[in-house]
Amino acid sequence: MIHVRFGFVPVLLTVLTAVPAFAQDSLQVAKELYASAAYEDALKMLSRLQLGDPKVEQYRVSCLVALGRNHEAARAIESVVTADPSFVPDGADVSPRIQELFARARRQMLPDIAERIYGEAKIALERKDREIAVAKFEGVVRLLDSVNDLSGTLQDLRLLAAGFLDLSRALPGARPASASPPPSESSKQTMMTSKAREITPPVAVKQAMPAWLPSDNVSRQGSFLGSVKVSITADGRVAAAEIVRSIHPTYDRLLLQAARTWEYQPARSDGTAVPSEQLVQVQLKPRQ
Repeated sequence: MIHVRFGFVPVLLTVLTAVPAFAQDSLQVAKELYASAAYEDALKMLSRLQLGDPKVEQYRVSCLVALGRNHEAARAIESVVTADPSFVPDGADVSPRIQELFARARRQMLPDIAERIYGEAKIALERKDREIAVAKFEGVVRLLDSVNDLSGTLQDLRLLAAGFLDLSRALPGARPASASPPPSESSKQTMMTSKAREITPPVAVKQAMPAWLPSDNVSRQGSFLGSVKVSITADGRVAAAEIVRSIHPTYDRLLLQAARTWEYQPARSDGTAVPSEQLVQVQLKPRQ
């Protein structure tokens, strides 16, 4: 029996700008200040540049770590990884400690980033914006191909992205297949299977979210983000629901109860209804 998985996560990405030529001299001064252990002065110079290029930010992180401002350094690293998940600091410019901080953040953040880009690609495809869908699916494939050892979940995501990339290219207006990043050996068989089938994702018919009525002030003022995975039968019912990422201890239980009542138009493979899985992201925000 065919069983397919689908993910859906809204995307918010920050775009980083490149360092223009006129800023290079100032960046060089900042490097020299850092090399002479004038970390505060180097930070001031970098702040005046007001640029988001990763090569600038890696020096900002180095200065912050040297000054013991580790929390600020972590936030700067997260900003860089969010905007450019493929960025790796140059070992000739930063210490092994800074390289490891970036690598650790990337390992922790990559699953969410990959799922978000995948979700954005699916949204673009559903809106018939095939060029964006192709570009986004390519981005997911390239990103996950840069990981040495993919976990089961990420491997499944890579295979799904590759399959939908092929489907996107086969539709009118898509880019030619020659633009495809080369598939990894582990995904060739699944991609060949995907080419032979036309797969459409499930569509929510009934997906009501439970009311969020926190009883304590902390919960009322906080924002919470998580996701639930539902297993959908070939007739569109939810057979099982599982919290993948906890939203809030109180809300998780309510969400699972509600999820089991959701209804879908089932996923289809070559027109035939098939079981599937859907990943639904949930965000709770304070009332304005």
